[in-house]
Amino acid sequence: MLVNEAIAFAEQELKRSNNLNSRLDSEILVSHLINIPRESIYSKLKENLPSNKTEELQRLVSRRVKKEPIAYILNNKEFWSTNFYVDRSVLIPRPETEVLIDLILSQISNKNNHLNILDIGTGSGCILISLLKELVKAKGIGVDKSSKAIAIAKKNSISQQVDNRALFKNINLEEIKFDKKFDLIVSNPPYLPDVSLKNLNSDIKLYEPKIALQGGVQGVDFLYKIIGLASKILKINGLLALEIGDNQFHILAKYLKKNRFKILDKYILINKQVRCLLATKL
Repeated sequence: MLVNEAIAFAEQELKRSNNLNSRLDSEILVSHLINIPRESIYSKLKENLPSNKTEELQRLVSRRVKKEPIAYILNNKEFWSTNFYVDRSVLIPRPETEVLIDLILSQISNKNNHLNILDIGTGSGCILISLLKELVKAKGIGVDKSSKAIAIAKKNSISQQVDNRALFKNINLEEIKFDKKFDLIVSNPPYLPDVSLKNLNSDIKLYEPKIALQGGVQGVDFLYKIIGLASKILKINGLLALEIGDNQFHILAKYLKKNRFKILDKYILINKQVRCLLATKL
């Protein structure tokens, strides 16, 4: 089987399952099999797919036909120009979450400051690790209620060579207690209202961890808890960066003000919804 035939086979199978990105997904899967960047695959179309890769291709395609996300199939997702290991124990990093990094860095004039960072619900560790790579003298703690997520975050911190500045703890939000205070608290918590889970795409609904998505009746249960905690363990003038859900900004703005926070910046999607906000403690 030639490489272009392998792509055609995968594309045909994925089209049958109503995959709207069948060509792209096919190229990604075949590129993974022959261990080259997808951008290089067009120079390999007339080469033979190694014979021992045919069955593996069928297995990968079968998984994608069943709606398993590409990131889980490949155990890899790019975030902040870095490849992170992911599996079904952690939420797949999203491009909009990179905005949290942008908002934070825009407020830090000296990237060499010795900052203490807390990442609540760290998952794969992608947010904390990305920040530590940008803030070269910062140290951080990532917490998550999932022991499997913590293991993945540790794995990623080692591969990205920041493990000497990152500590990961398997604890619930309610159990977080620290003697010191932090310069920055960041979180992409569960923020989807319970009722909205049934409307998610199959890729998300069937495979991504519900505990990383489900945020209570209005979706703000964890956000309220994080804001309350941050009011106690964040330094004066410290930064609080949050990813939030649709129609949550105004209710959270009131709660932030009640807890003596001032909103510094926010990221608004094309649909006019605020997806990320940055606040400082007064």
